[in-house]
Order: sequence, then structure tokens, then C-alpha cells
Amino acid sequence: MSTNSTTLVARSLAEVPAGRCFRIKKVHGHGEIRQRLIDLGFIKNEVGTVIREALLKDPIEVELKGTHFSLRRSEARLIEVEVID
Repeated sequence: MSTNSTTLVARSLAEVPAGRCFRIKKVHGHGEIRQRLIDLGFIKNEVGTVIREALLKDPIEVELKGTHFSLRRSEARLIEVEVID
């Protein structure tokens, strides 16, 4: 894991703590779920924020391009991101 003052690498959106911003690097997965995420705006280089987590940590609320989404952790694991400040 590489770190510097502005970027901290994370493996998936599911690992980003609440309140942190992220940049999408790649959407993994196949078929309908991958296409649905892309259609919703989860595309390379988009910047978003993890707003909060549910009580049992699933689902998570994410803000992307002014829209709020709730994602299951299993879906968030398909989105490779880097955490930004």
C-alpha cells in the first residue's frame, strides 16, 4: 500500500471509511451488475464521498455527482478506488 500526503490507496469502495472522498479507478464484475454501476455513474476518475454506513455496516451511502446511492458491501467491493483528501 503506497501513501503520500494527498492519496491513500484502497482496494475497494467497501473499505473507504465514512466521511472520506474517493476516486474511482475501475469497476470490476461482469454482466448486469457491472453495467448497472456504470449506468449510475460509477466510471473511471469520478470523485465521490462515502456519507455513512448503516448500523451493521451494510449498506453504505455514497454521494457521486450530486446523487446519493445506497450500495451493498458486496456491490461496493466491485469498485476499485483510491482514497483522496
